[in-house]
Amino acid sequence: MSRAGAERRTQHAVMATASEWARIRELAAEAGMDLSRFIVHRATGADAVPPAALRRAVRELLLLAKLEEARMADMGLGERWAAMGDAVDAWLEREGELDRLTDPGAAERWRAVSAGADPEGGPVAGR
Repeated sequence: MSRAGAERRTQHAVMATASEWARIRELAAEAGMDLSRFIVHRATGADAVPPAALRRAVRELLLLAKLEEARMADMGLGERWAAMGDAVDAWLEREGELDRLTDPGAAERWRAVSAGADPEGGPVAGR
């Protein structure tokens, strides 16, 4: 298809930190796209999950977490809840940006970190 009938592309500027730009380059390479195409694609693409569905999912997740925290506190396991939370926070810090959690290896990395850390299979704080 010829570009004659299509709108002509022009150069525009994007402001980003060096680390943000490096991450954008990395994501573009992983997607097999040149940088400009990747930025336009990501910026103009529809959200994968509608905001209302995402809000409800986050709400339900937070509600379940609060219920489990209260249940463990009632059983005298509040310190264990805190230690497990610390371990999850440490793992999330090591993962860096949250978008890495959507890549196919995230679940395997979590299993590798948490497998032998706790007698019941959960992570231990400080690892």
